[in-house]
Amino acid sequence: MLHLLGFSPDDDNTRQRFSALYTPGDICVFTDAGLLLATRLELKGDGYLLAHASLQLPGSALPVIDHAGLITLIAEHGPCTSWY
Repeated sequence: MLHLLGFSPDDDNTRQRFSALYTPGDICVFTDAGLLLATRLELKGDGYLLAHASLQLPGSALPVIDHAGLITLIAEHGPCTSWY
């Protein structure tokens, strides 16, 4: 499963609900406030940063993908959840 994560790392309620569904091998794509979460979440699968015009995460080891790359990931991996 692919998860689009745009919630703040301080949103404990959303983080708990997400964690209940997050399983090994799932892919995480971080965007918006989720870019800050990317530095704190222990990944169980691949992770990507969604390119954003005004937000960036300098020094991250995660690859940056554009919206076309996101659509490709969704097409390849099936179900997608969105967490904001």
